[in-house]
Amino acid sequence: MSKLTPAQFVQKSLDLHLFFLRIMKEHSFFLEAAFVAKNADLIRRADRFRVVFEELLREAVDLANCNVSKCVLQSGEVVTDNTIEAEEKTEFLSGIPFDICLTKRETMLRPGPGDPALEDQVERFNNRVIRETRALIDLKTDVLEGMLDCSLFTWNFPLLIEHIRREALFYVDHLQRLQKRIVLDPTEEIIEEKRFWDRIMAEHSQFIAHLLDPTEQELIMTADEFARRFFRLEKSVKQIEKKDGCIPPQLMRDEIQAVEEIRDFKSTANELILACEIRSIIIPLLADHVLREANHFLALLTDCRKPAHDHRSLSQRYSVCKHREFNCW
Repeated sequence: MSKLTPAQFVQKSLDLHLFFLRIMKEHSFFLEAAFVAKNADLIRRADRFRVVFEELLREAVDLANCNVSKCVLQSGEVVTDNTIEAEEKTEFLSGIPFDICLTKRETMLRPGPGDPALEDQVERFNNRVIRETRALIDLKTDVLEGMLDCSLFTWNFPLLIEHIRREALFYVDHLQRLQKRIVLDPTEEIIEEKRFWDRIMAEHSQFIAHLLDPTEQELIMTADEFARRFFRLEKSVKQIEKKDGCIPPQLMRDEIQAVEEIRDFKSTANELILACEIRSIIIPLLADHVLREANHFLALLTDCRKPAHDHRSLSQRYSVCKHREFNCW
């Protein structure tokens, strides 16, 4: 099995952090804002994680300039055109502060190859992030268990807690693999990402449908259809495994089209929520949050993360089917 070079390790680690640290920070906010007054201890725990992950993101941004990929910075997974406005409106609505200056700094980051001299520093940073993310997972587990045994009330759905817990576990798994400098086979990696993010996109659609006002019938129907579509795509992983890990071209075309369409749906909803033109209980930052996750998935699928020196075609870089009637993506 091939290993990451020090430069690759630095860049891939910081790419991952720019996306996931903001996600973890916002998970902490979503938890904090949904507790009732009785659970002041849980509010304090969630608030601590919001502050901790904001500080970790600040440190990642300090390291990231000229050490992250152009793809990540241009994909819309770090910040969108509306992230700052979403933070400002969410702060106004919730009274919980956001570091808008940090978000502005992220918009000014420049891409570049990872500096191998940062390898040890990034490795130590990764270990800190793993520890804090595991602690956040513990909080999410406590909340979920309390909800399921009816000893705790929160305005979040139980599925949302499971959802954000799953994302945190996925982040830790990626970091542990990076710490070992493991490089996955490209086809194996895209199948793993597809399996995970298809389910995430389906659940996003379910959350949107249930957080919209009942009068928004057309939007609810659209969100429900996206949920059905992505659950079908998630099941397609079994078909891939039966074909010796080969990804049929039509499946990838369907996948990319579905992600592009839900990205556009989320982008439009994000703008309408900011303009107060949709009836819902979707706070602006949540709309921006799910849009960034769609942008992240689309960047993975459209292959913009391939190494700059790798000029092979998609069919050359991914495994070839053993069955003649199938060409691989």
